[in-house]
Amino acid sequence: IPEMYIEGGFNTGKRVSVIHTLLGKGHSMVAECKVPADVVKNVLHTTPHRLQRFQKMHNRTNEFIGGISCTAHVANGLAAFYLASGQDPACVAESQAAVTHFDLEMRNGSTDLNEADLYASMTLNSLIIASVGGGTQLPAFKAARSMMGIKSANELAEVCAAVALGGEMSFYAAMESAEFTKAHWNMTHK
Repeated sequence: IPEMYIEGGFNTGKRVSVIHTLLGKGHSMVAECKVPADVVKNVLHTTPHRLQRFQKMHNRTNEFIGGISCTAHVANGLAAFYLASGQDPACVAESQAAVTHFDLEMRNGSTDLNEADLYASMTLNSLIIASVGGGTQLPAFKAARSMMGIKSANELAEVCAAVALGGEMSFYAAMESAEFTKAHWNMTHK
């Protein structure tokens, strides 16, 4: 064989691709939680119904423009987590191929949307994350994993998925309640 290429770009390393969303690569995680309506109101300053409606509109718009990932800003949470735990930050590109889903969970047979709790989930099919190699063995990153009680890459991926979901809920709530806009306006127009 006179010439041979080992890498032809199809593996989509460190690049976002629909392959990551559909087929996955690395760790595949689903984080989910149920948030009571009073917590959504008091902490996120919106209601489960408004938050779910906004998130659905956001996902539909993302699909309309040909987006690969149906999330608000999962790359921000992943980047922060990757930097804090010694991961390769360039892998955020492929790891952020994810889907966020909000739904309403009715209580006690009620049909009143204003009394529903929030069900939130995030599917991350391509978390590129490790507990050995690269910067993961540096003292600061070992200490960070030790503080979290993490011993394996799978445990690290679970915590990463939970961080990503928490960030998504916070960001969607800030957008829906207009707190995001108000904060940026106040910071730039003093």
